[in-house]
Amino acid sequence: MKTNVFSALVLVLLMSAGAYAQDSTGMTRRELRKQERMERKARVKGSMKETGRNLGDAATEVGRGAKETAKDAGDAINRGVDKAGNAIESEADKVKARREAKRAAKRDTL
Repeated sequence: MKTNVFSALVLVLLMSAGAYAQDSTGMTRRELRKQERMERKARVKGSMKETGRNLGDAATEVGRGAKETAKDAGDAINRGVDKAGNAIESEADKVKARREAKRAAKRDTL
């Protein structure tokens, strides 16, 4: 009888230890929610990083376009300034030539 009681007690003890071990190895609901939150947070963080990279690339492209446009505008302005400078110089040369012609005509008449 003692062995039967002892074996039953050992059996109950082993079954409860096995059930405890099985329950403790599984995740609790709180741990599962915490893990899900961490995974969600990691996904959002990765998504934010990717969005940041995309924005950075877009800004770089816009910057390049603006730089090219500004360079083209600067070249056009320089060409305009050169044309205006050449026009002013040619007009000044014409005025000087007229003045010299008038002076030469006065000298010849005297």
